[in-house]
Amino acid sequence: FLDKANAKLEAGVAKSLKYTDGVVMPTYFQHVVTDYDYTGLVNFVGQPFVRAKKFEAKVFPLFLEGPTRQLKTVGDPATREAIHDAVLASKLYDAPLGQYKICESLKGQPFEMGRMMAFTPGWLENESVWLHMSFKYYLELLRAGLYEQFWTAMKTGAPYNMDLDVYGRPPLECGSFIVSSAYPDEELWGASFLARLSGSTAEFLSIWLLVMAGPAPFDLDDDGELVLGLAPALPKRLFKKDGTAKFRFLGGVDVTYHNPSRGDAWDLRVTKYALRASADDDGAAVVVQGPVVSGDDARAVRALEYAAVDVYLG
Repeated sequence: FLDKANAKLEAGVAKSLKYTDGVVMPTYFQHVVTDYDYTGLVNFVGQPFVRAKKFEAKVFPLFLEGPTRQLKTVGDPATREAIHDAVLASKLYDAPLGQYKICESLKGQPFEMGRMMAFTPGWLENESVWLHMSFKYYLELLRAGLYEQFWTAMKTGAPYNMDLDVYGRPPLECGSFIVSSAYPDEELWGASFLARLSGSTAEFLSIWLLVMAGPAPFDLDDDGELVLGLAPALPKRLFKKDGTAKFRFLGGVDVTYHNPSRGDAWDLRVTKYALRASADDDGAAVVVQGPVVSGDDARAVRALEYAAVDVYLG
């Protein structure tokens, strides 16, 4: 049954791509009744009821939700990159702001789409930069292993990198939406409205964890033994002059990455761990060679029995 269900879903995915450029997944469809029979019944104002016999599917303009969800389901790296390239080339990308809009232009769409049709383009759900949706897309770029594309998007899409006089609020505070370049008044382009500390913040915490620790800091090896394997996705520009970068792991372990080659972390591998009982102790340490810490030492890190871990990249 599951195989048949999966085959049907895969066929539906392939069919849906015929309504776009064949690369980016559409999000919403409308189904127009093209053939019907009258039932002989009417509603309370005298309008007749019909029984639909045939529909014609029409795709709505692209919404960022489509490719965001699509990236979750694609395993091939080349296909993932092609999806992002297509999104970047589409009207979802707001070139003047360097950010991603919630949808393409909705001009000419039916009002049955909902309240988004009541707003001026570039405002709220109608073609603005919806920060929670944008951060969901950035997170999927990161999960897809598109590290360079992710960090390029963050240069202009993360509030802490924006012009705060334009953004209009502190760099660590997300707004509900940012006025896009689709809005008629250019003076408001890039301004944020309605403070939000929920959705975007949750996505950013996931981003932070993936960037600093990797997708699975703790795992089980082939023998069922617990292992710790950190896999940072930091670009070389975020390492300090001495080649280090630090973060607090599990709320109580100070992790320091050492990157003497000054390369992007995703192009490097962990070569050694030094586990220390005290964050202030530069002396005695348990040294583990290789990309993972296993067994009792991994359990000790998870139990916060070590105060600091030095991780060497090479």
